[in-house]
Amino acid sequence: MLGNISILICAFVFICILSLYLIKIWPDIDILDLYIVFVLFHFGLYPFIRGLYFGKDVIFDFRDSSPLVISLIFVHVLLILTVIKIIYRYFPDTFVECLKIKNLIQQWSCINKYLLVFVYGMLIFFQILSYYKYGVKTYIPPDDFARIGKELPYWFTAIRTIYPLLAFLVCLGLISFFLKSQGYYKYVWLILTVGFLPVITLYGRRYFLAMIIVWAILWLMEKSKDRFSMKYLVVGLVSVLAFFLFSNIYQAYRYDFQAVGKFDLAKLKNPFTESLNFNATLENFKARPGTWEFNYLVFNQQYSKPGMFTDGKIIWEGIKSSIPRNLWPDKHFRVIDDILAQLYEVKPKEIDIGKNIFGIVQVEFGYYSLIIVPMIILSILAIIAILIRMTKHYPTILWLFSGNILFYLINIEESGNEIFFMLRNIGFIFIIFCGSVGANKLLAMRSPKVRESL
Repeated sequence: MLGNISILICAFVFICILSLYLIKIWPDIDILDLYIVFVLFHFGLYPFIRGLYFGKDVIFDFRDSSPLVISLIFVHVLLILTVIKIIYRYFPDTFVECLKIKNLIQQWSCINKYLLVFVYGMLIFFQILSYYKYGVKTYIPPDDFARIGKELPYWFTAIRTIYPLLAFLVCLGLISFFLKSQGYYKYVWLILTVGFLPVITLYGRRYFLAMIIVWAILWLMEKSKDRFSMKYLVVGLVSVLAFFLFSNIYQAYRYDFQAVGKFDLAKLKNPFTESLNFNATLENFKARPGTWEFNYLVFNQQYSKPGMFTDGKIIWEGIKSSIPRNLWPDKHFRVIDDILAQLYEVKPKEIDIGKNIFGIVQVEFGYYSLIIVPMIILSILAIIAILIRMTKHYPTILWLFSGNILFYLINIEESGNEIFFMLRNIGFIFIIFCGSVGANKLLAMRSPKVRESL
């Protein structure tokens, strides 16, 4: 019971910090602010909900957990965010201005709309093809992948790995065009945005929640400049209602969507009835471990058994896994769960939790994470600022760069080794950008010059 009380106190402090932080920075939000908001949200709201449930979830029972270990989780994250924020204050003003969300919205609204609509259509087409040809609706469960994985073509599995990222990029483009368009064009973009919602919902409750938060923040920034407005309350209530309605439906159909194969329509539940069934969602919240519980696992093990480090093994395996197999056909790598299962002498399913960068660096290098994590995040911010300045006259490329990095930053649950996939994508986009600029310069040099008439 003491463990749950400790969780509630720490989580409540994070929720208060989140509220005060939003009041302080609004509406002049930049990418770092958005990152901090998502971190505080994940380490505030989720543990608070978990703390209210005095029982065992899928993995842990916190009733008799050490309050010291629980406090370490939250103090560790708060110290890292503080260090990042302090150093960020010394960033050049030109860099900070590049990272302002209002400036990015303006740039995203100038991307090639035909390319956006093309990607929009191809994502929907790919999802239809995925279902009718391979029976795959969303993520492929490990058991199903072991059964059909070898039958799936490489191009198909490769696209599926970047599908959520592409959907995120499309969402950024849609909301930006909607916010900046005038007249009936605004309604066209609104219809396209609403029509894209089913694609977003395929990839889970937390992905959908992240998109709702991003959309709400972008919309409120454009429509209301005051720190206190009734629009915040209205948009907040609508967002919460939309999330719970979706969550109820998702919980009713999640196993139908995850299973490989065609739907059995006769067995599907009534969507209208299930959308109002809040019990299923609340029960799942009680049992579903949040990413903060991964940090508890790491600190609890290190507190009771000092020296429980992986010494860079997870990072090395992450680097190998991010290299495309067509460039390294014989590569072999281990997943994080297998490495940690060997370290902690448990089964991989007992540590099936979202791995965040705070916990990954802590289990790799211990309290050096207080230095390493700020260096990583600040380096990412510096990289994105440089890329934005470099591509300010190429809004489509800027959209690809900024969207990739922003997707990584707000995806708190998978921010461990996913950094290497983000850097890989940035490298590919940079090669395309350099090739495009080089080709344009060559064409300009070869084009004949017309002499002016006397």
